[in-house]
Amino acid sequence: MFAEHLRKAGKAAARGMSNAVARGMTLIEIMVVLVILGLIAGAIGYNVFQSLKDAQVKTAKLDLQALSNSIDLYHVDTGQWPDTLQQLLPKYVREIRRDPWGKDYAYLRTGEGYDVYSYGPDKAQGGGDDIVVHGGESAGPSTAGK
Repeated sequence: MFAEHLRKAGKAAARGMSNAVARGMTLIEIMVVLVILGLIAGAIGYNVFQSLKDAQVKTAKLDLQALSNSIDLYHVDTGQWPDTLQQLLPKYVREIRRDPWGKDYAYLRTGEGYDVYSYGPDKAQGGGDDIVVHGGESAGPSTAGK
């Protein structure tokens, strides 16, 4: 009687194993899920990196506007334009940071005014991505917001 009970229990356990295997996921199903997850991660990654680029441009514009304001204050105090950005330290600015792409901001005196600029993401002059703030007496409206 005990042996017969063990035989029935063994057969039930074997049937349970075959049902467990049938309930598992196939390789194709797993691959489809992984592809879907990869597409979602790619879309999120693209949006994050695009937002990072936009934030870098906005940071450069804000830094250039702050430098422009400091140059204007220097001009009001001294009656002259600074020859270099270093003349603004430490009275008008605490520090002159680099742009978000690791390059120094540039300063150029232009007649009765000046330009402060960053070469932008391509780190080279020209190319259409330079960020420029015009200032001084001969300056028109600032292009920092453009």
